[in-house]
Amino acid sequence: MKEKRRKPVSQRKEEVFLIISQIIAEKGLSEVSTTEVAKRLGVSQPAIYKYFKSKDEMIIYFLENLKEQLSDIIKKAKKEKDTEKRLRRIYTEHFKLLERTKILPRVVFSDVIHIGKKEKKEKLKEVVNMYREGIKEILQEGIKKGEIKSIDPEVGARFFIGSILSTTLFWMLNNMEKSITDETESLTENLKKMLFK
Repeated sequence: MKEKRRKPVSQRKEEVFLIISQIIAEKGLSEVSTTEVAKRLGVSQPAIYKYFKSKDEMIIYFLENLKEQLSDIIKKAKKEKDTEKRLRRIYTEHFKLLERTKILPRVVFSDVIHIGKKEKKEKLKEVVNMYREGIKEILQEGIKKGEIKSIDPEVGARFFIGSILSTTLFWMLNNMEKSITDETESLTENLKKMLFK
C-alpha cells in the first residue's frame, strides 16, 4: 500500500486561496468558512486548522495573496516605457485579474471585512494603500517627465482607481456578459484627454 504524501504548506495554502476565490465568486465572502474550504479540498476540518486557526486568518491570508497579485500588476506596469503605456497596462492586468477571479469587488465592499475584527479591515487598507501608492508613483514620474499635466498625484491615483471601480460595477450589473478588458482602450483614451499634455 502506497503511503500518501503530504503536500507542502505553500502548495496547500495556494489551493486554499483558489478555493476561497471560488466560494467568494459563487456565494460571497460571508460564506467562506473552514468547513466549506475543507469540504472542497476533500480534507477534514481539523486538517485546515494546521494552516489557519480561524476564518479570519484565512481571509487575512487571502488578502495578503491579493496584495502580491496587485503588486505584480504595478511591477509589470513600471516596466513600460511611458506613463500612458503604464496606466494602460494597469487597466489591462487588473481587468484580467477580475475576469479570472470575479472576486475583487465582493471582497473590497464586503461587510465581512468592515465589521468585526479590525485586522481584516487593516489588511485590506494595507492592500489598497500599496496599490494606490504604486499608481501615484507612476503619475509622479509622468509629471516629472512632462508627459502629464501637473496634477495632485494623490487625487489622480484616486480618480484612476475610481475609474476601475466604476467600470467593474457596471460590468457586474450587466452580469459580466462582455469582457471587461474591452474597456481598457476607451478608459485609456479618455484618461489621455484628461491627464496628458
